[in-house]
Parts: sequence; C-alpha cells; structure tokens
Amino acid sequence: MGDAEMTIDTDEQERSAPTSVPSRKAPDQATPLRRASSDPTLGDGRKPPTTLGWAPTPTLTDRRVLDSPAFVVVDDVASREAAGARVAEGLERLGRPVERIPADGTGVRNRRQSGPFHHPLVVHVGSASAVREPSADTVARTVSTYRPAATIVYEPGLQGELPGREELRARVESMVARADVVIATTADLELLYPGEARESVLRRWVGAGPGIVIVSAAGEGAWAANAVGVTATVRGRGAPDAGNAFVAGIIDGLWKGGLLGVANRADLRTLVWGSLHELVEHAVVAASVAARSDGLGPTREELDAARGIPQLGR
Repeated sequence: MGDAEMTIDTDEQERSAPTSVPSRKAPDQATPLRRASSDPTLGDGRKPPTTLGWAPTPTLTDRRVLDSPAFVVVDDVASREAAGARVAEGLERLGRPVERIPADGTGVRNRRQSGPFHHPLVVHVGSASAVREPSADTVARTVSTYRPAATIVYEPGLQGELPGREELRARVESMVARADVVIATTADLELLYPGEARESVLRRWVGAGPGIVIVSAAGEGAWAANAVGVTATVRGRGAPDAGNAFVAGIIDGLWKGGLLGVANRADLRTLVWGSLHELVEHAVVAASVAARSDGLGPTREELDAARGIPQLGR
C-alpha cells in the first residue's frame, strides 16, 4: 500500500472525537448555566461553560489538557499577599499558566464566559481557608469537582485563627486523604501532633491516600516519601519552611516531569528514589533563590542557573 493511501486526516479525527465526558452531578436547579449532562456540546466551547460545581471531566485523550492551567485557591484574588497568591505568582514567574480560584467561591460564575472551558491540570490548596469556616466547605467542593482529572496539591498552611485541635486535625486529615501531593512544614506537624516524630506522621499520611508527602523545615532541608515506601532527603541550602517558592517549585517539578493530571496519578505513588530526590531538590533550590530575593520566586533562568543547568544557545 502506497504512502498516499496511508494518509490520515488527523485534524478531522480530532474535530470528530469526543473531548469530554459529562459530570454525574448536576448543579442546583437555580444555577443559570445548568445544562443536561446528555448535551453533546458540554465542555467543547460552543456554549458557555458550566459552573465550577458541574465542570466536564476531560477524557485521557483530550489534547487540550496539555495546555491546561494550574488552579490555585486564593483567599483574596485581589491581594498579592493573600494565602495562595504568592504560589500563583511563583508559578507564573516560572512560565506556567495559572488561574486564581477564590477560596470563598465568589465570582466563579463569571469566569471564562467565552472560549473553551479548560479543566485544570493541577489544583493547589494552600491556606487555612480549607479548614476554617465558612470557606472550608467551598474549598472541599472545589477539590471534589476537579479531583477526577487533576492532581491535587495540598499545603495545610496552618496559621491565623484556627479551629480547636481535634477539629483541625480531622479537617486536615480529610484533605490529606483526597490529595495526591501533600506539602507540610515541621511547624504544621507540631501543631497537629505535638511531640510525634516526623517520620511517623509521614508514614501515616502516605498510607491515607496521597502519592507523595513532603515535609520541610527552616534551614534544614526537606523530606519526602511516596506510597511504595521510597524516601528522599535534601539537606542544606538554607531552605525556608514550605513557603511559596518551595511549593511552586514542587508543582513546577511535577509539571516538568510530566507527572500532573489523572493519567499520571499512579506514577506519583511509585517514583524511584532518584526522581523523588530530584523533585525535592528542585523545590529546595527555588526556595533558596527566593530567600535571597526577599521571598520573590525565581524565574526559569534564575532557577536553571542556581541548579547549574546549562543555558544552551545563549
């Protein structure tokens, strides 16, 4: 058979292939953007997008997912200092597409009123709003909505006014169980489990569901463990607590390694030692650069230079 006979119109195939599957859960009857789950145009951009609570879940062959953004839950999207805002800024400085999701759910219906609805590749939750009312329920619904297709990165960020220890512990552990990657500080662990060894908490959290659990300590470095028992430690470099640049560095490292999205969830659980060490070191270096720049996360060029990666063609 000749080459001409083997030619396939891939563009036509992509146009005709389904790009999303409907959610099983419909929104409230009063939701203005409510559409039937059987609607064949659900999620393909020909109609306004559905609400956050009824977003379409992409199939594993949905090529638009490759360009999907990171969603970062932010306490106040108008403030650069709000919890989550600096993580979003850190990802943007590294060249990653980011959208900010308000922790209290306000303003969500007005997002993306034209063009295709992009399901996020990763959702980061990194503030006490996840354990503090009235935003805790909203954040939990956001995680439940996107977890079927996105990597969930949870950072407890325990500071400010918090519930009592028992209630706080229960809410944090609930988020840990639904996360793919958990990034905590030694201060978080001491607040939740006074006197308990870091290694003990790591093992218990990994057993609760996440693929990877990472703990950092100011000036000491960071530790990571995954679900098959691989552990990695990165010492020195004066890494601060799991701050904004550190967390952005973890997400960027996962992005760089092609480990984000539901198709790669299993790989997080089985990373070999070298890959896990590389991931943590990537974030520790990012945090170290930020520590020398008043907390400002590094650009891609600054991070590569700090890691000793050659700048080819420059």
